[in-house]
Amino acid sequence: MRTVEQLRALAVRVWPRRFPGWLAESLDGEPTPLSWPLQPPSEREALAGPDRVAAWATAWQHFSERDDVTLEWVTRRWPSMGRQRLPQRVSVGPRAVAGLSGQRAGWSIACEVVAMLAHGWPQAPLVDGVSEAARGLVKLRADDVGRLASVLGWLSANPDSGLFERELPVEGVDTKWFERHRSVVEPLADAIIGGTGLRRHGVRFRVRDLDPSSPGAADFSVTLEELKLLSMRPARVLISENLTTVATLPPLTGTIAVHGMGFAASSLADVAWIRSADVFYWGDLDSYGFQILGQTRSVLPQVRSVLMDSDTLASARALAVAEPRTFKGEIGHLTLAERSTLALIRAEGLRLEQERIPRAAAHSAILEALA
Repeated sequence: MRTVEQLRALAVRVWPRRFPGWLAESLDGEPTPLSWPLQPPSEREALAGPDRVAAWATAWQHFSERDDVTLEWVTRRWPSMGRQRLPQRVSVGPRAVAGLSGQRAGWSIACEVVAMLAHGWPQAPLVDGVSEAARGLVKLRADDVGRLASVLGWLSANPDSGLFERELPVEGVDTKWFERHRSVVEPLADAIIGGTGLRRHGVRFRVRDLDPSSPGAADFSVTLEELKLLSMRPARVLISENLTTVATLPPLTGTIAVHGMGFAASSLADVAWIRSADVFYWGDLDSYGFQILGQTRSVLPQVRSVLMDSDTLASARALAVAEPRTFKGEIGHLTLAERSTLALIRAEGLRLEQERIPRAAAHSAILEALA
């Protein structure tokens, strides 16, 4: 016979891994409860300890009076004791599990945020963002909910502000608040508008001059402001999503390679000598790689993608992995071929990182595309 105290111990164990999914499920209705068989006694056990069995059944009866708890009963007919009605299974929803595990306040605030999101952005694909932000959401204080709503509202109205985080003009939100709650703001902003559109101080772009005949430093890191001041006039600029691929690129006349640092890539449109060059983008073959490509092309219309096609995906398909969290929102500024590849990636839930493509094949394709 399983007891209420055993259920309490179970709740403490399962809460950390179950509550993010429960929170995401609550966007569309009631989350799936935790169902737990109670292992009711046999006739022999009941005969051996009738008072113990009666106390056990009463304890479960009282427990079932709690909010978000459903108790299932079973009727047994025993020769020696007649008809007996016993608790058989308990179903415990996340509110009850939160209470059992000491997380009721955090769960309540997180649910308030979910309700705010569902009301404010009913068409946004929020499930993955809420799931990723869940661990931060249950740590929010009550007065953080309004601040979060204001931040997301401002970011939605100004998706490409280009402001630094310190410049965010939202009442009651300072840099320290944003830094403490970054794990909540960023995944939710990704889900709603595809990113915060903000910059961070101290971000440094890795730059490599791939032209072997160029004088001066060939490999260095600079801030965006420093990048603007460089007197470079390359014919081509290759923006690469990941640092490893920038570091291993082959020599290429008239070409500068820049580490785009994911969603920071679009800020490179502020650099005049990049805007005046032929620009190529190479990112991971996953939903976020294409999201970054689309955002970058929205500000650098001449951008052409490299190694982000279905042939590349097919050639290294065995090296792809499952994408943990697929971005399902609308991505603009993609070509028909890129949309076709993105559709395949989403359908199969794939991620092929740049570094997984055999280097020789990748370099050959880059040299051909940029020749």
